[in-house]
Amino acid sequence: MVATENHSEISIPIIFLKNPSAGHTDPYTSHFVSHPIPSQSSLYKPMYVPVLEHYSDTAPILDMLSQSGQSKGPDQVNTSGDFPYGGLIFTSQRAVEAFASALDSIPIDDVHDINEPLRQLTMPLYAVGPATAHSLEEIKKRHMPCCLIRGGEQAGTGDLLAKLILQDYNDFWSPAAGERKKPLVFLTGAKHRDIVPATIMSAPGNQRIEVKTMVVYATSESSSFASDIAKALVATSTAHIRWIVIFSPTGGESLLGALGWLADSNNTKSSLRRANPETFIVTIGPTTRDYMKKTFDFSVDVCAATPSPEGVRQGIEEFMRTRVVW
Repeated sequence: MVATENHSEISIPIIFLKNPSAGHTDPYTSHFVSHPIPSQSSLYKPMYVPVLEHYSDTAPILDMLSQSGQSKGPDQVNTSGDFPYGGLIFTSQRAVEAFASALDSIPIDDVHDINEPLRQLTMPLYAVGPATAHSLEEIKKRHMPCCLIRGGEQAGTGDLLAKLILQDYNDFWSPAAGERKKPLVFLTGAKHRDIVPATIMSAPGNQRIEVKTMVVYATSESSSFASDIAKALVATSTAHIRWIVIFSPTGGESLLGALGWLADSNNTKSSLRRANPETFIVTIGPTTRDYMKKTFDFSVDVCAATPSPEGVRQGIEEFMRTRVVW
């Protein structure tokens, strides 16, 4: 896609190094197309270049869900009281997509036995950040209407989500005398940080919550990234300025190579960066920003204050106001 000029409106390309959300308009697209640049006749033009390929493993999810359909008697409908877990934790949209895939792949013979009890569950679904929470909304609507989505905007990082869970779940859970507090399930990828389960399980005394980690997807670097980003850069080469949003260290390293901003054969320096002065880089948070600086001596232009569409946009526009780029 090439940035185009339409009457007095100028499109500013913004390339997101991630997969767009499946099943609905990506929150980054929704936010950026609905927020024209202040005091300018310019509009953002979102594009997506996936850095990673994801492979869902629905088997452990289906095994877990089958337990929601285990009735105590032939005429009983299972309730939250019979389900062995007290809630689910999602820290990525990929985990949500794996969960959705599992729900959509329930064998026809088991649909009634699993879906009907699932609709009766009244447990929390914890989500880090607004994008993950938004992805859960459709699952809640279609399959788990009695469940409660917690976190989202109020928990933009794993650390914040863990603290929220400790407060919320201990308030939510009221076990009968002598009854054990039900564990939570942390749905995650093969490569993940353990900050959420580690924080929750290291809480003192009766605040502690048991967490079962369930690996539901794996990732690898996209085999087509080099060609895909090259096409995106060519398509936006005529733009006055363009922004590229990095969501992970893997995305950052791949991008520098594609831009030709690595200055030595060991891929450790980035002194060639100013060869493309119209290209600006923003990271979704400090982890990727710090990785880029430590590994490649590369300073990004913006680090979003919050890992959300609003945080990215606000960071970009504050940068532009202070630099008088537009």
